[in-house]
Order: sequence, then C-alpha cells, then structure tokens
Amino acid sequence: MNIEQLLQAMSNEFGGEPETMKILSQLNEQAVFEHAANKNFAMAGEQVPAKYKLLISLAVSAALGSERCTKTYTQVALNKGITREELMETLLVTRFVKATTVFSDATPALKIILEK
Repeated sequence: MNIEQLLQAMSNEFGGEPETMKILSQLNEQAVFEHAANKNFAMAGEQVPAKYKLLISLAVSAALGSERCTKTYTQVALNKGITREELMETLLVTRFVKATTVFSDATPALKIILEK
C-alpha cells in the first residue's frame, strides 16, 4: 500500500479527509504508516468488541479535549452503526469521570480546608 492508498483508506473510514495525516504525509510518510500500524495493533485484540473500542476512543478523545479526534471517532462510530443514544451516554459517563478528577486532584486542598 502506498501513501495515497493509505490516506484514501483513512478518508473512507473517517467519512472525510484525514487532514492531519495528509499534512504529516508531506513531512514524513513513514510517520503516517507507523500511526496506522499502531492503530491496527491497538484495535486487533479480540477481548474488547470493536464497538466498545470506538466508544473508549471517543471517551478518551473528549476527556483529553481533542476536538478533532472527538469529531472523527463520532463520525466513525455513526458510520459503524453506533446509535446517537450510545454516543450520548458515552459522553455523559466521560463528563462524570472527568469531573470527578477535580475532587481527586484537589485532595491535598480538601485536607487543608478540613484542617482550618
């Protein structure tokens, strides 16, 4: 597979042009192939269904604040038949878990407040 074919395969999967990968291919084609290989490796396991892997990818992207990846994983999930309701529930759980980290990260501050 050459770089044009790889970018086309990404475009087909994402439902749009993989802009970042296209730019990266102009700077370092091998990095795009490495990215694709890493994705294939991460998604190849059989213990977690592909649907869950997409929902995990969406959750992590949203929690990390990556708008581009969140949009891409949402589009891929919809293309693969994941429902709006499943996507929304995933985002609600993600929001809860991320919000919970505020208290966890603030444990030292909570201790100081408690001691005063």
